[in-house]
Amino acid sequence: MIHVDPQPEPADFDARVRQKGQEDLLGTDELRPHWRHCSPQLWKSYRGICAYSCLYIPRGTGALTVDHLLPKSKQRALAYEWSNYRLACNRMNARKNAFEDVLDPFEVQDGWFALELSTLQVIPGAGLSASMQQRVQDTIDRLDLNDEEFLEARTSWYDEYRQGAFNFDFLRRHFPFLAKELVRQGLVQPQ
Repeated sequence: MIHVDPQPEPADFDARVRQKGQEDLLGTDELRPHWRHCSPQLWKSYRGICAYSCLYIPRGTGALTVDHLLPKSKQRALAYEWSNYRLACNRMNARKNAFEDVLDPFEVQDGWFALELSTLQVIPGAGLSASMQQRVQDTIDRLDLNDEEFLEARTSWYDEYRQGAFNFDFLRRHFPFLAKELVRQGLVQPQ
């Protein structure tokens, strides 16, 4: 994971999501998924990068979701608030579910998570306090960031980059965590 800067809510968010959601909150126990109306804007605002896997989510695949950082099942009042949304791929949203032990990408600092380039495993960064190292490891474990699918994805991106299939700018736009790690570890000069 890397730090994600919060983006401003779209101009039409209040009318398309918040107001409709507030009406639902007043009248029923059901939380209708009005947040889906903002998923294209969420994707655009965060350049299509999953806040948790740091991988590009291609449009048209149905793989993008609106994650509620504070679960809507526990924080109903925030179910229709842009500030509570994180762009997530289906897999990450399902794994995070209603758990509240995953670090917020808005609060994560670059370097908290690192890549062991020989294995492409996500690991806690160096120099963290014991408590922060545990929170990072808990997030890695909760999201299963080192499962076979993500390891293969990281391997594929890294191998293709090293073979010259695309340039560093493309890598940075589609897999910013790997790009930052290559710079941090001195394998690529910052551009």
